[in-house]
Amino acid sequence: MFVAVLVAATFSFGCKARREITPHSPAASKQIVITPEILKSGATDTLSFGRMRSGEVIKKRITLENSTSGPIVILRHVNTCGCTKLSYERKPIEVGEAATIDFEFDSKGQMGWQMKLIELYLAGSEQKLKIYIEAEIE
Repeated sequence: MFVAVLVAATFSFGCKARREITPHSPAASKQIVITPEILKSGATDTLSFGRMRSGEVIKKRITLENSTSGPIVILRHVNTCGCTKLSYERKPIEVGEAATIDFEFDSKGQMGWQMKLIELYLAGSEQKLKIYIEAEIE
């Protein structure tokens, strides 16, 4: 009887995947100022998630500030990996205002240095805004 309970306990604890979510810190939010030059030629930035344990999920935030002469609309985004997610309000960013984009990186199944790409397509922009997500997974 004791062995059966021990085996059942081991099986139930051993099958649960460890999934920690580390929330972003609003104070650590990165800011990108969208200018007419960025709309014309695009831009690239990197969002570092630092050192992570395999299976850990971390959220970070970017603030987009509109410094152009008209509203900015994020038309769509493309992720190069299912391990990254982002969320943002689907409304125009008016001139002089800012909007936040929340990024989530799930390191499950990842190991070593990782770099993932998310491309944002903005209305009226000739090029994409490329955001690289970088992490070192132990």
